[in-house]
Amino acid sequence: MSSKAFTDLQQWVTYLAEQPIPILTHTHLEMRGYHARIDEIGLREIGELIRHDPLLTLNILRYQEAHRHSRQTTDVTTIERVLLMIGVTGFFRLFGSLPNLEAQADTQKIVLYGAHRTCSRAYLASCIAEMLSHYRRDIEPAEVITAALLHDTAEILLWLTAPRQMMQIQETLRSNPSQRSQEVQIKILGCKINDIQQGLVMQWHLPRTLLHLIDDHFADEPRVRIVNLAVAMARHLEKGWDSPYFLDDLQQCALLIKLEPYLLYEQIRDVALQAARHWAWYEEQPAAAMLIR
Repeated sequence: MSSKAFTDLQQWVTYLAEQPIPILTHTHLEMRGYHARIDEIGLREIGELIRHDPLLTLNILRYQEAHRHSRQTTDVTTIERVLLMIGVTGFFRLFGSLPNLEAQADTQKIVLYGAHRTCSRAYLASCIAEMLSHYRRDIEPAEVITAALLHDTAEILLWLTAPRQMMQIQETLRSNPSQRSQEVQIKILGCKINDIQQGLVMQWHLPRTLLHLIDDHFADEPRVRIVNLAVAMARHLEKGWDSPYFLDDLQQCALLIKLEPYLLYEQIRDVALQAARHWAWYEEQPAAAMLIR
């Protein structure tokens, strides 16, 4: 963990790109349980496990790109395809001993708070993206799902390495709700978090398709729009189901997929309720819990 106060985009990218990436403890426990019955499980079950943890997802994609064969001419853009290449045994051999976040000696409560909350939000965003992709009959929904899951990777890594700055950003926005988030990020970090995200994806040579899908500069494209709206709705639901920002997202999304807003609301509610069943993964209050207000 570091409290370094870099003031330059490239400094942040270079530093974060070199840091080891732990996985969530609940992920580690689930992997141990799966390994104990390795002869009974398949790639589909492992894929579902991986999807809960954006940090494990990132580790797998980074491994794939680092070990890319010289004759490989196309990007591997989904976790499912990576699993097909390495197999069940290869998955446990390569990723079964990754360090877990909560067990690290220098992990502070503020780090757990930020990392857990952002991972939980990322999982919900991926679930919403999956539902929206279904309505649009996306030709490769797994790419959209993975992009939504990884959209805020830089934010998670910043909570792990620079929690003081991240808490400062959060407190500034809380006390000054009229301020734009990106302006606060630039003031405290010296750059926007999304720019750090883009820099990391390029530094790690992750698939170009994923780079494109998480790039806010292409927000007018339908698939990028789905990723952005899914991420935005998951973020704004942290403020409640009556948040004006969420309701605005809802209206925009309803226009995109040509569905009545009240029907879309019901779909997102059902998705959030399903996601809430996995709250123990993150030890954070799920968005669905605020439905009882």
